[in-house]
Amino acid sequence: MDTTLDAKKIDAKTLLILKEVFGDLNTVKLPINLNKIAEHYHLKIKQGIFANDQIEGAFDRPSETIFLSEEDDFEKKNFTLAHELGHYKLHTELERDVFTMHQLDDLLERQGKDTREDQADQFAASLLMPKQLVEQMWEASNKNIETMAKIFGVPILVATFRLKVLHLI
Repeated sequence: MDTTLDAKKIDAKTLLILKEVFGDLNTVKLPINLNKIAEHYHLKIKQGIFANDQIEGAFDRPSETIFLSEEDDFEKKNFTLAHELGHYKLHTELERDVFTMHQLDDLLERQGKDTREDQADQFAASLLMPKQLVEQMWEASNKNIETMAKIFGVPILVATFRLKVLHLI
C-alpha cells in the first residue's frame, strides 16, 4: 500500500480516470456515472440485501465484483461504489473490503485513524466531486452544501468532507 498518497495525488489519479473514461471533463454529466467507470475496468456491480444490516457494500477482487446494499438510497450507493473503486485502484494488494454504515456516518471523525480507508474515502469524494467541477459549481450553488450534494449525487456529509478538503468551507 502506498502510504504517500495525499489528497493532491489522489485528485490527480481520479482526474486521469475521469479523462480516460469520459474524455473532456467539461462534457461530463453530473452526477458522475460510476457504472461506466466500473464497466471500463470490467468490474461487476451486484445489489442485494446483506445478512448484516450494518453493511453498505463490499468489494471482492478475485471475482471482480462490488456489492451494494439495494436498501440504500442513490447517494449512499454512489459513495459506497466510489469508495470500493478506490480500494480497487489504490490498494492492489487488497483482496476484499467491507464498507459499513458506520464508516459513512463517521466520515469526518474517523479521518487519520486508518490510512487505507482514508485514501478510499478521499478517492471516492474526489471521483464523485472533481475539484475543477466543484470549484465551478460552488459559486453557482450560492455556496450551498445541500445543493452541491444534489448536483454531485452524494450524501451531504460527503459534500461537506470534499468542500473541507478543497478549503471551500
